[in-house]
Amino acid sequence: MSEAERLNVRKVIRYALVRIGFRMDQTGFQYLSSAIELVIVDPMLIHKMMNGLFKEVCSLYNIEKVASVQGAIRNMIDTTFSNHSFLEVNKMFNTNIFTIDDKPSCGQIIGLIAEYYNLNLYKSEELFQF
Repeated sequence: MSEAERLNVRKVIRYALVRIGFRMDQTGFQYLSSAIELVIVDPMLIHKMMNGLFKEVCSLYNIEKVASVQGAIRNMIDTTFSNHSFLEVNKMFNTNIFTIDDKPSCGQIIGLIAEYYNLNLYKSEELFQF
């Protein structure tokens, strides 16, 4: 993947996360963003969360404990759920994925945002009209 493609991937990921309601100033935001980027590059990582994906994120940020990354991402999801719902995901995919009471797992959020990118759903957004 070229550097220009990586920058576009990061832009789409951050846009999607902020649109859902995640705050960029939370510690887990960078971890979550990096995890999604890694899954876009290597989709098989979604099947190996703790011993694959989160371990890769740890190596990117020089973190020793995989549970720290997982905990930071989980905390972001919990905080976002308590402040918002995840109904914006339904709008992004134009289908009912979550109800107002659904709190997604780390893997669900990572997988959905990766698919949002892979399916080019972001291209229908006004921000991405080039």
